[in-house]
Amino acid sequence: MSLRGAWATWAYLPRLFPYLRPYRRLLAISVVVTVVAALIGLAAPWPLAFMVDSVLANHPVPGALEQLIGHRSRTGLLIFAAACGLGLTVVGNALTVLLEYVNTKFEQRLVLDFRGELFQHAQRLSVAYHDDAMTGQLMSQINYEAEAAGSLIMSLLPLAQSALTLIGMFYVAFLIDHVVALLSLVVVPFIYYSVGMYSARIVPRLQFVRGLEWGAFSIIFEAMSMQRVIAAFGREHHEFRRFRTQGETAVDQRVKLTVRQTLFSLGVNTFTAAGTALVLAVGALHVIHHQLTVGDLLVVLGYIAAVYSPLEMISSTVGGLQQQLVMIQGAFMLLDTEPEVKDDPDAIELGRARGRVSFNAVRFTYRGRHETLREVSFEAEPGARIAIIGPTGAGKTTLMSLLMRFHDPQGGSVLLDGVDVRKIKLRSLRDQVSVVLQEPLLFSGSICENIRYGRLDAGLEEIVAAARAANADEFISQLPDGYQTELGEGGARLSGGERQRICVARAFLKDAPILVLDEPTSSVDSRTEAVILDALDKLAAGRTTFTIAHRLSTVRHADLVLVLDNGALVESGTHRELRLRGGLYDELHDAQLREPEPARVRAGDDHALRPSALRELVTFAPAAAGEAGA
Repeated sequence: MSLRGAWATWAYLPRLFPYLRPYRRLLAISVVVTVVAALIGLAAPWPLAFMVDSVLANHPVPGALEQLIGHRSRTGLLIFAAACGLGLTVVGNALTVLLEYVNTKFEQRLVLDFRGELFQHAQRLSVAYHDDAMTGQLMSQINYEAEAAGSLIMSLLPLAQSALTLIGMFYVAFLIDHVVALLSLVVVPFIYYSVGMYSARIVPRLQFVRGLEWGAFSIIFEAMSMQRVIAAFGREHHEFRRFRTQGETAVDQRVKLTVRQTLFSLGVNTFTAAGTALVLAVGALHVIHHQLTVGDLLVVLGYIAAVYSPLEMISSTVGGLQQQLVMIQGAFMLLDTEPEVKDDPDAIELGRARGRVSFNAVRFTYRGRHETLREVSFEAEPGARIAIIGPTGAGKTTLMSLLMRFHDPQGGSVLLDGVDVRKIKLRSLRDQVSVVLQEPLLFSGSICENIRYGRLDAGLEEIVAAARAANADEFISQLPDGYQTELGEGGARLSGGERQRICVARAFLKDAPILVLDEPTSSVDSRTEAVILDALDKLAAGRTTFTIAHRLSTVRHADLVLVLDNGALVESGTHRELRLRGGLYDELHDAQLREPEPARVRAGDDHALRPSALRELVTFAPAAAGEAGA
């Protein structure tokens, strides 16, 4: 990396300035207090100089000061000097407390705004982006790296104070002894170039360590969300080793960084020590030749120490700033990601749709795959029940993803009531569709809050009515807290069938004209399936309904069955027509009829087995977990 490239991350700093505007008043207060604190810093060495020259060395009191305090004994002058030093310290401490309050409030508000924009932008990104991105990376960018915005801005204020103090101190020192003042600047070019070299070597390593930490966050998130599978397969040690290996790599890289920082710090300390020695030697010569008083030398040395002290910590200071800049870079990487699916400039709001859906020669391909959908065309009339079937990977779910604009087709068009869905505002389009997925996804919170997610302004009576329509009211009412029962993350306290009925109730409450059912009963037992299908029949009434089905027995009454294979629509028609045609649908139907019942294997006395050994005898299907309570 070139020296110029070493400072490249600083280009992200101006992008934070718009976030300062809402807090201009707090920023102004902070700047004023910072300037006053810098002036206090300039005055700090003078009481000591006055004590040395006018009290200990019996030099005359400066004329202006003598007019202010009058003629006093040496004891009186000593008390005056000590009181001035104490007063400056008290005022400086009070300003520090005020500055800490203002800066903390300013920083936390700024971080909240920045984090909020990252969170909002992440939700605007397409499903395809979230399919590819590591969840740990997103969590780090939104929650952890956003904090660097506040830390970086807050780091600049002390730097500004130091710069003001440096200018003031150099000016006063120059008035006292211009030769000594100029000599104090000898180390500055060395520091500047060493910082550039340091940045050139440290930034790539910081970026590499950041990537390792993203990977570690993803392992943690994945392990916590897949805990049921990990426990069932007895893979706790395997997951720990994954995390440990990733963590050890990150630690090794962090140790190497720390060693380089320490070596750099030692080099900087050597420079500043040489500068201090040079200033002290020349200043002492000037005192010997009566060109400078001892008090003036102490003032100059105090200023030099105040300037050199930050320079001696330059490695940690620059390291901290570079760390924050690299984190800011990671956050802006997320903000700079353009959504693949976004509103057209001329997009329209759609009222309640009638529900006519048309696919016209639709083509779509995921990155790294070949022709997920090929020239798919069909039309669904308002209120029709459409079944979509086909082998795994045929493109069934992708077809419905295009209707909801989780993705956009690469060719052809999808129309809703004759309007291309790309010409409809995303929010308006998705308001037209209710979805019941194969996996019943619930939020942490109460059952009431999860059903209300379908329509946030719904009252309790409407929520209960939706639950009754979904055949969920009976089991909800039997719970100790009823609709206020807290579910925990993912609704893990309920069976799969119960969770699915809550999802159906949520879809009932939304009351959208189009309904998408993505194999909603594939992971439940036959009795629960019958209860859910009954609720879904009521939900589908009067709506254009698309059912992605694996069990063909559930699609016999569909108005239209679409058969997909390798991304192409190979057959369409009613159940009876397709059976008579003898094509792929007929083959799939006959194959399901011939499927044998699962063999029941009697194991030995499992009470005598260790849990880890028992799990070795069991193949676990997570989708079916919790069905005993359905």
